[in-house]
Amino acid sequence: MPSRAENPGAGAVVASVWVLFLGTALLMAGNGLQGSLLGIRSDFEGFATPAIGIVMASYYAGFLVGSLTIPARLASVGHIRVFAGLASLTSSVALIHYLVVDVFTWSLLRFITGMCLSGLYVTIESWLNERATNATRGRLLAVYMVVVTISVGSGQLLLGVADPSGPGLFITASILISLAIVPLTLSQVPSPAIDAPSKVSIRALFRAAPLGIVSGALAGASNGAIFGLGAVFATRIGMNPGRAGLFVGASIIGATLTQYPIGHLSDRFPRRRVIFAVAAAAVGVAVAGTAVDPDSLLLFAVAVLYGSLAFPMYSLAVSHINDVVSDDQLVATAAGVLFVYGVGSIFGPIVASLMMTLLGPVGYLWSLSGFFAPVAAYSLYRLVTKARPGQKRFVSLPPRTSLMAARLAEPRPDDDPPTS
Repeated sequence: MPSRAENPGAGAVVASVWVLFLGTALLMAGNGLQGSLLGIRSDFEGFATPAIGIVMASYYAGFLVGSLTIPARLASVGHIRVFAGLASLTSSVALIHYLVVDVFTWSLLRFITGMCLSGLYVTIESWLNERATNATRGRLLAVYMVVVTISVGSGQLLLGVADPSGPGLFITASILISLAIVPLTLSQVPSPAIDAPSKVSIRALFRAAPLGIVSGALAGASNGAIFGLGAVFATRIGMNPGRAGLFVGASIIGATLTQYPIGHLSDRFPRRRVIFAVAAAAVGVAVAGTAVDPDSLLLFAVAVLYGSLAFPMYSLAVSHINDVVSDDQLVATAAGVLFVYGVGSIFGPIVASLMMTLLGPVGYLWSLSGFFAPVAAYSLYRLVTKARPGQKRFVSLPPRTSLMAARLAEPRPDDDPPTS
């Protein structure tokens, strides 16, 4: 393995950690499949819509708890043991869903899955962070984001390969998650050291950049609703499971297409103006979707467009707060936004499920519009009443991961400078 002192190129670094990307891809595909499968299966089992919202929100509650507790234990147990243990537990939990079907049990299982996934994200990202240098970390993060996004989207496409009412898809999700263990446990990638989680005051971040905190929380609510209730909405308007998976996957495709263009715009124009434009456009797309015929392919276009606006909002929120804090506070900023994003993700599926109970399936789209309406209104208020802050570079981060991704994006003073 090349050392950091030798300053290897990005291609060499990516090649040296390909097993991490392979394990990540398998893990994300299995988790993406399991999330949408449980939404559809909950509906098939006759769970009340608010109960489905609680089941799906439990994942984010577990993820939030895990992100606060698991990283501190990595140093004493070791990365490979942690990854193998958590992935094995996640794989087993996927199968238990098929064996025990009730709201309480599934909520508990989703909580456990969320805790495990938060630890798995931290493990993978700390490995990547250890291998990155200032010359390569931006491209390494970009590859990681592509792997995560495409793999989660691929998991949605697997919904059509078997009947959701049978055991096949639960077994498929379990197999994918189990296979993720193999490349990592058999590799020679050295286990990295891990720093203690960053200390952060949400109150201080809110005082510094309240729009960033509001945007991060409501982006979490929106994205939590998409992953938690998107497949349920699709099946209730008449889509078969395969098309429902494509519908959720369309949102992820949209996010892949616009993450960097939106980031580029936010570097060239006032960040708050971009946040307003993205939020207002998201509201408009969701409201327009309420008028689209359920049988029309235009509904997939709505999913692509909304996803292309909703998912980059997390990175916009991190970047906006990072504009007004000191240069060495990227990780603390990302940790704060990730926390409020997680809180928002818990409430998102619950709010969407209540809206669907009140208004029928179309309540899903109205909830998506409602999440970003306050962001648009508040960003416009801040544009009118507050002076424009200085801006730093846009930080593009995958929202469903851990603060270790922010450490991957943060330059280190002890790294060698980039070579031309």
